[in-house]
Amino acid sequence: MAFEVFTAPWAAAWREEINRSEEYRRAAETWEWPLVLVMEADPDENIDEDRGVYVDLFHGECRDARPSTPQDLNQAPYVITADPFSWREVLEGKIEAIQGIMRGKLVLSRGNMVTLAGYILAAQELVKAATRIDTVFPAENR
Repeated sequence: MAFEVFTAPWAAAWREEINRSEEYRRAAETWEWPLVLVMEADPDENIDEDRGVYVDLFHGECRDARPSTPQDLNQAPYVITADPFSWREVLEGKIEAIQGIMRGKLVLSRGNMVTLAGYILAAQELVKAATRIDTVFPAENR
């Protein structure tokens, strides 16, 4: 079953994949901050408004994953923003998330890059979990 990216069903599937991953659990055993991923609006991609996914990550476990709220965006210690094309590249494994931030394809809107860089393996495992989801982008659903 395919899930449209950054929706409630997609977030729930991602949470399940994260929590199945022993590799993620080990790589993120000391991470303890929520994270919001934001996909910017792009009418050409059939995305009329920004979409965000909030993930509550704590010591190798994903305690919650869901569409983000405005409150999440204001309070999450880490927020990463990108256009749909860049998120597609991440989810297709063409670029790594941390590398994408360093190259300017993704923007660390809030958070400490030095701390984040210490969790490169955890970030890679989060992306691997997302790549195991049959994901479609809104433009593909036209």
